Amino acid sequence: MSAVFALAALAATGTPTGNMAYTCAPGSVESKYPFCDRKLGFEARSQDLMKRLNTTEKVMLWGHSYPGTEYIERYNMKTWSLDHTCIHGLNKEKGVTVFAHAIAQGASFDRDLVARISNATSIEARILSEQRYVKTNGEAQASVLSCDGGPLANSAHDPRWGRISETYGEDPYLIQQIGVTAMRSLQNQQAVPDSPGDYFMATRQVTRHFLGYHGARPDLEYAIMNATQRSLGDSYIPTYGSYQDPELGNADGIMCAISSVNGVPSCANPYLLTDLLRKEWNSDALVQTDCCDSISTINDPFHYKGVTTDTEALVLAADAGVQVYYGFRGGEYIPAMTAFVENGTIPMSILDSAAARVIKSMMKLGLYDTYAADFPWKNLTWSQLDSPQHRSLARESAAKSTVLLKNDGVLPLSPNTYKNVAVIGPFANCTECLLQSYNGYPSAYTTIFQGISNRTHATYSLGSNTSCPTKADNTCWTTPGVEADAITAAVNVAKDADLTILVVGLGSTWEGEGNDRVNMTLPTIQAALQQAVEKVSKKVIIVSVSAGGVDLDETTAGAVVYAPYGGEEGGSGLADVLFGDFNPSAKMPVTVYKQSWADSMNANHTTTMGEFDLEIGLGRTHRYVEGDYVKHGFG
Repeated sequence: MSAVFALAALAATGTPTGNMAYTCAPGSVESKYPFCDRKLGFEARSQDLMKRLNTTEKVMLWGHSYPGTEYIERYNMKTWSLDHTCIHGLNKEKGVTVFAHAIAQGASFDRDLVARISNATSIEARILSEQRYVKTNGEAQASVLSCDGGPLANSAHDPRWGRISETYGEDPYLIQQIGVTAMRSLQNQQAVPDSPGDYFMATRQVTRHFLGYHGARPDLEYAIMNATQRSLGDSYIPTYGSYQDPELGNADGIMCAISSVNGVPSCANPYLLTDLLRKEWNSDALVQTDCCDSISTINDPFHYKGVTTDTEALVLAADAGVQVYYGFRGGEYIPAMTAFVENGTIPMSILDSAAARVIKSMMKLGLYDTYAADFPWKNLTWSQLDSPQHRSLARESAAKSTVLLKNDGVLPLSPNTYKNVAVIGPFANCTECLLQSYNGYPSAYTTIFQGISNRTHATYSLGSNTSCPTKADNTCWTTPGVEADAITAAVNVAKDADLTILVVGLGSTWEGEGNDRVNMTLPTIQAALQQAVEKVSKKVIIVSVSAGGVDLDETTAGAVVYAPYGGEEGGSGLADVLFGDFNPSAKMPVTVYKQSWADSMNANHTTTMGEFDLEIGLGRTHRYVEGDYVKHGFG
């Protein structure tokens, strides 16, 4: 039976039986226990269930080997996975809506748009979770619902950092406004009718990465964050606090980073995990590790407090407040945790607290109350996945994140004015390049070329490649000699056109996780393409597909547009702006620096890039940059 028909059968026949049964459904074996009594409240219910578990079962909740927990047959405890990212749709999933990326949502400066994107994402998560429930015969119920890749509180503090696309921008206030909106709308808390003070969540979100892991240094994988308390309080800590504040973001989880802050690893840092999180912010968020792997970094490279093994580091993390290990080393850490608890190295009270808090998150997601008639997310249908309504919202998100940087009267375009438009460049007709990172795979795409050709006669030419074997070699090509032929072909297309739209940018090779960049300029091949095409073009519009921005030669361009990874309908949304159907309202979420800024900062690499005080050197972000180093300003 297919998943679709199985779901229909469940709806038609009532509550399923066996493993398929919802844990606390009336008549189930578990329904007699206090943890199934909604009137007791989540706190009492989670404590009741935790106390019934043995040490092995509690450790199974503490240790989440990739991709998630194991099914605990006793008490019919469903598995759940932490391995999802939800910031612009559901990553890794097929047939889902992929909206404009987080940096694009930041560029929109539009909280209502972000709320609608987040709500649509939570609906699709609920639908897919039910699919998993059927496919696993009822053992997995929270799959897709727990997003360890929740909204980033990290700032785009340095344009060279590879993960800027996942952030909402460089300004702490902007990040708080957009991020808190996303957090609340993704979780979409709904009151539990007969349990005052409790609420169900559509999805659970985990704040990333606490604290640091802004790592902008290309030669340092694990960020060593050195900053004064003033700088931490001014530029970094407030965004995390707003995400965790019960009256603001109220994130259900928080991820301690692989970084160290002033010499103390984040996952072994009582100041972060106790003083700030518990005491100052009054957050009961479930604290988890980063996937790959913020326990081991306590040992290597930091060797904090003299530890020499990763399992010794585990003890420091548990003492500091880490409640869940998540990653690929469960086979090593889970037995170690069991041994440490049994020999008293780690008190049983720490494991009890962690297990109860995991169960509480499960209850917030409704794992023990899905059967109830008043459960909020019922009557969802498969047709809502990447639906016309969601695709329309994706298109809107692309349009509302497009920033007009220059216009000498070329825009808006009219199909009657330009009869033959050349659309040239490595980002002009690609699909996944508009999704960028941590993305799902939609049922259909509209590329930039397609969006334009739907409006007027257009001819496409690749002109250049989007990627290189190594990020240090920005003159490469996949096949030797091909670059000259590709540029020649693009020049021939541009010669015959009334207007050339040149679509260039960076992509995941130049700004992605693990791919920091050194320069603010285009990769050399794309710069050569731009120069060659502009020499023969009658008029040129440049579209910059990037997150951190590019120092472009804009001398001959009639218009320049910043289009930060617009998602599955990126081409349609951009076309709406270019052809005047949508008035460009977005603003730069980051400062675009000139290459001279990068040259100077790189020359002083050891004294400036190792520091996270934004005032050091030439300064970073619109609040601190000094001198004539700004190509396009924030906002």
